[in-house]
Amino acid sequence: MNYFTLTAGVLTWLAIGLALWLGWQLLRQNGRILTRLDALEFLESQSAEAGEARRSGRVFADRSLANSRINRDGLRPGVTAPAFSLPTVDGRTVSLANYVGRRVLLVFSDPGCGPCVAMLPRLDSAARVSDVPVLVISRGGVDANRQKLAQAGSTLTVALQAHWEVSKLYAKFSTPIAYLVDEQGRIASEVAAGATAILSLLSASESDPRLATLPGQPPGSRLTH
Repeated sequence: MNYFTLTAGVLTWLAIGLALWLGWQLLRQNGRILTRLDALEFLESQSAEAGEARRSGRVFADRSLANSRINRDGLRPGVTAPAFSLPTVDGRTVSLANYVGRRVLLVFSDPGCGPCVAMLPRLDSAARVSDVPVLVISRGGVDANRQKLAQAGSTLTVALQAHWEVSKLYAKFSTPIAYLVDEQGRIASEVAAGATAILSLLSASESDPRLATLPGQPPGSRLTH
């Protein structure tokens, strides 16, 4: 093997090595680009899903309440009732401040809640003979709530929360539930859950402004659910 043959062989292997190194670098760079593109596509898809969730009103509802740290145990008697201002189904605006100086029963409802709809006629009848005004805080659209009111023949004032913002303030997300608020704007009862407890709460508030007992309960006991 002469000098020129040896030199040609070395140069050939160097060229092959250089080509392999360049190829590996190109593949490596291409992999980085693909990884970045995949990351960008993922972020874009997440952003699109989040946007759709916001538009459809699922942002809060889709969160697992069981895994959250949100208070779901209700407010205790004696605490100040959280303030709110909401639109009503008849085009007005109502706030808790409208009831300062008198008691008010806040009933949380939903037009898609069967027990809520079934309770409406009874609640309306009880409210007509009570000195305590009833304010229903509902979810859903205006048309759906108007339809349920019409079916029940009810004239109760119904205010609409957009999602769960007022329910969150009052630490309860189930329906139907209710709180009695006293003249000083304080929670006057344990949360009442279900039609029977809610109607009893309204009845008891008539006989005792402090809401001491339910009919048939021993003195000093309170509503618990």
